[in-house]
Amino acid sequence: MGCAVRDRNVVFASTFAAFFTRAFDQLRMAGISESNINLCGSHCGVSIGEDGPSQMGLEDLAMFRAIPTATIFYPSDGVSTEKAVELAANTKVPIVTLYNKETRFKKWTS
Repeated sequence: MGCAVRDRNVVFASTFAAFFTRAFDQLRMAGISESNINLCGSHCGVSIGEDGPSQMGLEDLAMFRAIPTATIFYPSDGVSTEKAVELAANTKVPIVTLYNKETRFKKWTS
């Protein structure tokens, strides 16, 4: 997050959405400091995939809504995911892009 605050880089961090809850304190401070960090969380939502219930991001949406200045994108397919990432790279506030496992591959497999 230090690189994102300095405005020298366009910073992206990506993991399962469920794992962002472990870093909530730091993400909250990034929102307060208006950091230019971009977070990408996969496997969000309420459907259980082959990864099991421990990988489901259930509270992530509520958590990110509580962060001041944060903007949340929840694209529906590969095309809107690409546009969301492009918009996130050009926006100077914390951006969270959440997508389910199926969303990532629709563009290239359809």
